[in-house]
Amino acid sequence: MNHSKVPILLHNQVISCLKKHISLANLFFKTDINEPLIQYKNKGSIAGSAILSKWQIQINSIMLIEHKLDFIYEVIPHELAHLIVYQQYGRVSPHGKEWQFVMQAVFNCVPKCTHEFTIPLSIQKKRYRYICQCQDYWLTTIRHNRIQHQKAKYYCKLCHTLLQLNKNDVNNSE
Repeated sequence: MNHSKVPILLHNQVISCLKKHISLANLFFKTDINEPLIQYKNKGSIAGSAILSKWQIQINSIMLIEHKLDFIYEVIPHELAHLIVYQQYGRVSPHGKEWQFVMQAVFNCVPKCTHEFTIPLSIQKKRYRYICQCQDYWLTTIRHNRIQHQKAKYYCKLCHTLLQLNKNDVNNSE
């Protein structure tokens, strides 16, 4: 459990929420679900992720610290539901009917696939402006590097021309 950058109060609230929802799932499925490992990481715009093979939930610590309880009560059940679905049904569609069922019927939560939390400037991805004949595109550093190392080419979906870097305009946001 890595929580060196997360205040202990927030960490305790994460664990409390996790245990509450595990208890609900245990009652519903008449089983004994193990508590997953919680890892705090900074993952750009990703609020959290469930690592099925490791029975682990990774949480974006910066977003947790910024959004506190709203973040906890949305993200923890969301990611735990992925683990429970994997345990109960095997590999299925990530936000499919099984996951939606666990979110609604077991946790009494709204099954939202994506979060709407603001992303702190400190973790926003750098973007590179590329242009074609008809519009601008803001590409991530990963895509930009693929182009620069000649490992990929990206084309406009409308005019079908090759995207070219606009060297005068590199931004930190979209």
